[in-house]
Amino acid sequence: MDICNNADRERYEEEKHLERTLRVIDDNIARYSAEFARISAETKELYDNYRSSNPELHNDLVVGLDIKSQTERILNKNIIARKNPYFGRIDYTEHDSGESFSLYIGKHGIRKNKYEGLIVDWRAPVSSVYYESDIGESSYDTPTDETIAISLKKKRTYEISDSKLVDYYDSDVVANDEFLTKYLSKNKEVVLGEIIATIQKEQNAIIRDTPFHSVVVQGVAGSGKTTVAMHRISYILYNYKERFRPDEFYIIGSNRMLLNYITGVLPNLEVHNVNQMTMEEFFISLLDKDFDVKKGRYGLAKSFISLKEDTRSEKRSRLMAYKGSLSFIRALEHYLRQYELNLAVKEPVEYNGETLFTKEDMVYFLTFFEDKPMQEKIDLLNKKLAYKITSINELEMQHKEVTKSEVKRFRNYFGNRSEKLKLMEIYEGFLEYMKFHGKELEGEGIKALDEEGISLLLNDLHRKKLDIYDLGMLLMIKKKLKMTKDFDYVSHIVVDEAQDFGAMVFYLCKRLFRDCTYTIMGDVSQNIHYDTGMNDWEVLKNEIFNPEKDKFYVLAKSYRNTIEISEYAGRILRKCSFKTYDIEPIIRHGREVEVIRAGSADEMLRQAVDILKGIKDSGYDTAAVICRTQEETLKVHKLLKEYVEVEPIPDNLEDMTFMNGIMVLPIHMTKGLEFEAVIIWNPDEERYNADDADAKLLYVAATRAMHELYIIYSGSLSKLLI
Repeated sequence: MDICNNADRERYEEEKHLERTLRVIDDNIARYSAEFARISAETKELYDNYRSSNPELHNDLVVGLDIKSQTERILNKNIIARKNPYFGRIDYTEHDSGESFSLYIGKHGIRKNKYEGLIVDWRAPVSSVYYESDIGESSYDTPTDETIAISLKKKRTYEISDSKLVDYYDSDVVANDEFLTKYLSKNKEVVLGEIIATIQKEQNAIIRDTPFHSVVVQGVAGSGKTTVAMHRISYILYNYKERFRPDEFYIIGSNRMLLNYITGVLPNLEVHNVNQMTMEEFFISLLDKDFDVKKGRYGLAKSFISLKEDTRSEKRSRLMAYKGSLSFIRALEHYLRQYELNLAVKEPVEYNGETLFTKEDMVYFLTFFEDKPMQEKIDLLNKKLAYKITSINELEMQHKEVTKSEVKRFRNYFGNRSEKLKLMEIYEGFLEYMKFHGKELEGEGIKALDEEGISLLLNDLHRKKLDIYDLGMLLMIKKKLKMTKDFDYVSHIVVDEAQDFGAMVFYLCKRLFRDCTYTIMGDVSQNIHYDTGMNDWEVLKNEIFNPEKDKFYVLAKSYRNTIEISEYAGRILRKCSFKTYDIEPIIRHGREVEVIRAGSADEMLRQAVDILKGIKDSGYDTAAVICRTQEETLKVHKLLKEYVEVEPIPDNLEDMTFMNGIMVLPIHMTKGLEFEAVIIWNPDEERYNADDADAKLLYVAATRAMHELYIIYSGSLSKLLI
């Protein structure tokens, strides 16, 4: 039989396999639909009886609802799998057993029955072979650290659309640039949800890394950082069910629109009930009733530069840089140690001619239990004192009532553990301390804040203006001083756009949650909070995380932008003084970046309208007009909506949600998003200085574009773009 006939036969066999798979899925759908209907009727009857007169049915109802939920999830998995049941196949032989397998891999694990699998879930340990291994000798690791040695015979990738086999590819490297380029060009919706089929080897290594240490990922724009983070959550919760609970996972983003955008994919990854918050929301939730921002009528200040005319003074910049630094929070820790000693170290305790506690004893006790909050130490000291008094009285045969009376007399000798702490008063006390004693800390390697900066900070607090770093300091005070369980239920934190937060935030989190692990994703070239954010990873890698245990990864390849857009964005970064990470774009060419000079504001508007109409005619679903400030965004939106259909802007710009269509946005709200076409609005010399901070802003704006990028300006173009 010649090659052509072999190829035809192989395709025929693949089509037949797909037909058989679909028949099993159809049977599953019919079976689980009937089962779901039956269980729904039973739980409804249970609920009605429970509500009317049978409270003892509560446990039966809970079990029934749980079975109903599980059945619904299995049913939905089969329904979703109906259109595209699998994307990969591996054929291999296990060394130890000699047994051969041919496994099909999909977004969801599907079973023929209780004992026999049909499609292997992409998160299963064996699926790592598909993403990482070349043909030949290989192996994969299980979550219990067992290594399975194999000989890989075949690795195949499928294109299936609407239950039909379109094509398939055999390759030593699955989802190589050629296949990935073809896949991305065909799938405009491949932003997050469809990426499972094309996870790259370097991305897969991060996704499947052990959850028992932290990972820090530097990823260039378009490298799939967010995608990797979401899939890592799914992988961990699938393989380590016994160790991690979804409600102890936290996804932290820089703004609400980005959070809604990235976490909308989680249900498709079978991730439910994880917490999704901005860092401000996270900190406020941890402060809980100990500091109510709304009740106290505090306003939360944003750390990005909103208006060009509001560009911070040098004094304000120095303050913000200090607040995001490790010195700020380390100085607070020093102050709280002194605060604790001043409060809990008393005069020596004399009882019946015997010294029960010297001052040295008290200091030793407080130091020995350093990690415990002050209130707990006070409680332990009081209990230890009560125990000593009781022991002495028992030796002297004192009456029980005498003992009770004596214990009561010394009950709160070291302080009252229930005394309400006023966090803001303690914070302000720390700042006052820094004003007079800050220079003394420099001998301990802690940089002091100058008096001018302290006055500025105190003035903000008196005007009831807080930012994320103030919230962090209040949290540190709460953690160090108060007995609370608010920090006990966090097992893994994912931070997206991590470079936008100062190192102080991560130092704080490591102290709030001792046993927590982290997935930190970011790109220091996209740090838009220039004063406070991170311009390199060194402090995070070497002073906050453990360089011997935790992992640092670099994702250099970009899957978002065309080569033309990547090269244009790269030229912006080359004008910067900070360390940058070079982008390696996949080989995908497109239109050259168009830089259009308009003679007037009216001509800028006409040019933008013409471009947006052309974008729509090209069939693109997503486009953005990116402005410098919120105020400019509102103005441009008002102008454009007279001529083209643009997505509405809510009263509070921060409440925007990502939508198909044309969006008008300020730069800081585009972080982590991508659009098929982008217009950068009027990046002139007045709006963008030729400095590192503004270079990062323009780099972010340029790298939002997948296929087409336009620069429209009047006047003199920013030197960063020349």
